[in-house]
Amino acid sequence: MSALQSAADLSTHIAGDDELVEYTNSLRNGILEAYSGIFQGFKNSPKTQLLIPYAPHILQFLDGIYMEKDMDDMVMKTAIGVLGDLADTLGNHASSMIQQSVSSKDFLNECLSSEDLLVKESAQWAKLAISRAISV
Repeated sequence: MSALQSAADLSTHIAGDDELVEYTNSLRNGILEAYSGIFQGFKNSPKTQLLIPYAPHILQFLDGIYMEKDMDDMVMKTAIGVLGDLADTLGNHASSMIQQSVSSKDFLNECLSSEDLLVKESAQWAKLAISRAISV
């Protein structure tokens, strides 16, 4: 997790031409897929508590990606999926963190209104997972 945190931190400070933006999106998507795999691997495990300390950093990473506005649809789909995975795996432990997130609600709403069907489907699933986490 610490290696992913370092990579996530580095990827939020990259700016440049179109080629560099494409590379950054690819890097971010890889980081997000790794986070998603970790959450899915820990889901329904008694060890989910081990992920709680990392949740604020992951939410900050998602906030940073959203604020920069240079993500492609693949990163958008994967990022909103990670938000849903976080809520689904950590449940009520994640609810206050998600509610305090700077941009989670705006990001979710933007994804829900996306013209990309895959982004919209991921956002609908994330909204359901967040609703379940908050209502617990």
